[in-house]
Amino acid sequence: MPPKSPYFLQKDNIFIVPAIHYSMELAAQVKLAFDVLKPDCVAVELPETMQAKMLHAAARLPDISLILTYNHDNQPIYFMSEPCDPSFEGLRCAAENHVDAYCIDLDVDYYPNVRELIPDPYAVHKLGLQAYYELYEMSRKNTVSNYQLAIDKERETYMAKRLKELSLSYDRVLFVGGIAHISNIFKYVDMKAFPTLYHSTRDVVEICTPTQESCREILGEWGFLSSFYEYSREKITSEWSPDRQKIILNLYKEASEHYVLNTGNSFPGYHLRNTMKFVRNYALTTNQLMPDLFQILTAAKSCVDPNYAYEVWELATDYPFRKNIDGITELDLSISDVWGASKNIKFYLKEKGRKNSVPRKRKDRSDFRFRPSLLFGICSYPREDVVIERFANFLKKKGCQIITEEAARIIPFSTSLEDGIDTRETIRHWHEKKLYVKTKGKPPSGIGSVCVIFDEDKPEENERYQEKFPWCTTWLGEHAQESDMSFYATPLAQEMVGPGISRCEYGGFMMSYPPRRMGNIWTDPDYSECRTKSEVLLMAAIDYAAKPAIVYVANTPPRSYMKSFARRFGKKIIYIPLGQLSPITLNQLRIFHVLDGRDKRDIADEYIF
Repeated sequence: MPPKSPYFLQKDNIFIVPAIHYSMELAAQVKLAFDVLKPDCVAVELPETMQAKMLHAAARLPDISLILTYNHDNQPIYFMSEPCDPSFEGLRCAAENHVDAYCIDLDVDYYPNVRELIPDPYAVHKLGLQAYYELYEMSRKNTVSNYQLAIDKERETYMAKRLKELSLSYDRVLFVGGIAHISNIFKYVDMKAFPTLYHSTRDVVEICTPTQESCREILGEWGFLSSFYEYSREKITSEWSPDRQKIILNLYKEASEHYVLNTGNSFPGYHLRNTMKFVRNYALTTNQLMPDLFQILTAAKSCVDPNYAYEVWELATDYPFRKNIDGITELDLSISDVWGASKNIKFYLKEKGRKNSVPRKRKDRSDFRFRPSLLFGICSYPREDVVIERFANFLKKKGCQIITEEAARIIPFSTSLEDGIDTRETIRHWHEKKLYVKTKGKPPSGIGSVCVIFDEDKPEENERYQEKFPWCTTWLGEHAQESDMSFYATPLAQEMVGPGISRCEYGGFMMSYPPRRMGNIWTDPDYSECRTKSEVLLMAAIDYAAKPAIVYVANTPPRSYMKSFARRFGKKIIYIPLGQLSPITLNQLRIFHVLDGRDKRDIADEYIF
């Protein structure tokens, strides 16, 4: 008899792994327990009447199977066979090692759908199986109905009877059973006599497989996680097992690569940091250590944008091991068919490469070019003009707020509370028996220019260096409500989305109001000493600012020389880190469209989404 082990519980020659259905961590524990124990037979908590189909489904793994039967009201009942289910992992291990396997649960009808509060299975990865089981027993509360208690007692009694029978025939019996039933089964195994219990009658028991699209919805553990478990299954040892937190991190990283490729947007490091922090806190609000798939997608959508959430979903739900080589019946099922009511998440995709964003007239791309005779009559897309002007106004307001807060002072209370009592300063000077109040500074007379740098484009000491944003130009406002703009961007006509309609991406831009004043800053010798294109924009923003403040948005603050240059003209640069602004808004602003003539504005809506 093997010594006591941290990988299973023991009752005489019966070795038990307390399981939670469709949990990767507990499936790994079953694999580890089997390898350590090397049992003579395996028993699992699955209906005995369906044993032949269950064994068939386990033999098909890692392919997905559905065991389908019907209750007395002819309503379908599904049992999902997938790699991350502990019971089917037990049957699979037995089949691979030519060990006898049995399904020993009592087949019952109308089992109530009650979800018990169970500690997060991820804790098994850190605490170990026995410590986790003891924690569960301490935290368990009597919250189930009398009906469930009665039907569970019959099931537990029947499983205890079958385990006792197997223990008389085999030296080492490995049992994989639901964690909620283990303590009672321990007690019932010692009974000297067992009541006669009967299975429900099943006229039809079929083995089927879900379609590829159904697998995206109905798997108990999402596809990316199940795939990782399948790839690393043979590597599971007492020193190493799959870590769900690292798998989620890898999912976000791989999805970011697809996101950059499909949308053309950048994915700075803070996106990943913010998303992981958000999803951790979201899980903690539901008393879980690790998030479910809905929380993973919500975090991606909230911290980046819907396009990134879609990339995460597409990667997370992909399961490449579904093959159906034996050609069994395929069922097209939804998540509600198998699991009942669920939460929904919607993606609103507006970037390139998506089915719902392909232009209606994009089949024939041969006419999608700029007319050479109109290269000097290019114009912008009016809807994007409105959006970027609103964004510039938002930055101006934010810049005024920053200056006002920087000029705020704390003064002793005399005749007015000003902008309210400053509690911290009052407590600090409590010995003086005085109140201290906060008074706002004088608001600035206005913001003259706005400069936004999405990405630097500076030459490097490398012969292979190629500019990412070679197109540098200046646009003048068409009317009194528009600003003048200078920018550097991807090449004009490099990506055509319609006849005479080009899709470009800003590297950076500068806007100055009032309009019709700006020259071509890219050929102005006054800015020849600037090191980068972003500095050209900032220096021009200072030069053309009609008011004493300039808002500068970038990943890094401007160098001291630019600040000295601004002070020389009595102006001030207000720096706002790019990471403080909404990534969704920034990604929308980075992409703009250029038309080769005003006549294209009439048809642009058909090609731009």
